[in-house]
Amino acid sequence: MKYAVPATLLLLLLTACGGKGAEAGAGPSTSAPAPDASASASASRSASAADPSRGGEANPVDAASFCAFLTDERSKVEDVGSGVGAQAALAIDLATWLADHPEQQPRTAADFDAAALEGCPEVRESILAATDHDSLKEALG
Repeated sequence: MKYAVPATLLLLLLTACGGKGAEAGAGPSTSAPAPDASASASASRSASAADPSRGGEANPVDAASFCAFLTDERSKVEDVGSGVGAQAALAIDLATWLADHPEQQPRTAADFDAAALEGCPEVRESILAATDHDSLKEALG
């Protein structure tokens, strides 16, 4: 059950990115963004999904931006020294990155793989080697 913690973190993060995370909380948070930010992200997601010029299958994760994150992350996960530790560090840092980049709206962890394969396959391979996984989808649950 060595993958339970990072997979759970990613699941919670993806739920929060969908605007449902605040509903599950016990009370209002003074540090949470205004409701308009969540509504704006949801409206943007809905508009892009309905926009035929983007195509229904367009990856919602921007490869260049995600690859910049992975490039910064590479040395950190490689220095951890264990696959499980690297996986946990990646999941935690990805959660932070997604919170700081609300325009990134992955549907599943496979969107991260597609973006990395498009923009930075070598960096992706280094990170996967550090986490002892064959894909980001596998590493992130």
